[in-house]
Amino acid sequence: MTLLVSREKSLDTEIRQVEHHALVMLDGELDTATAAQLFEMFAELAREGIQHVALNLAELDFIDSTGISVVVAEHKRVESMGGELIIFSPRPRVRKVLEVTGLGNYLNIRPGKREA
Repeated sequence: MTLLVSREKSLDTEIRQVEHHALVMLDGELDTATAAQLFEMFAELAREGIQHVALNLAELDFIDSTGISVVVAEHKRVESMGGELIIFSPRPRVRKVLEVTGLGNYLNIRPGKREA
C-alpha cells in the first residue's frame, strides 16, 4: 500500500527590511514540508542582524507543530538580541492552534484575543 500525499498549497513568503526591522509575510501552509524554508529565511535575517520581526499571518491557512517550533525559535532569537517578534492577523484557525498550544500568552499576537 502506498500513501500519496498531495499538497494544495505551499508556502509563499515575502520579506521587507529596513535597518534592524523586517516584515515577513506568509501565504499558504507552514508545516513539516515548508518549515525549513522559513527557518532558512529567519537564519538569513539573523546573519543580517535583524532584531525586530513582524510576522504577518493574514494569508497563512495552516500551521503545524513543526511550523510552530520555527516561530518559537525566531521569538527566542530576537529576544536574545533585545528585539521582538510580533505576530499580526492570524486567521481564526491558526490563532486557535496558537491558543491551544499555550503560545497565545507567550507570543505577542496582534490584534489580541479580545480585540480579534
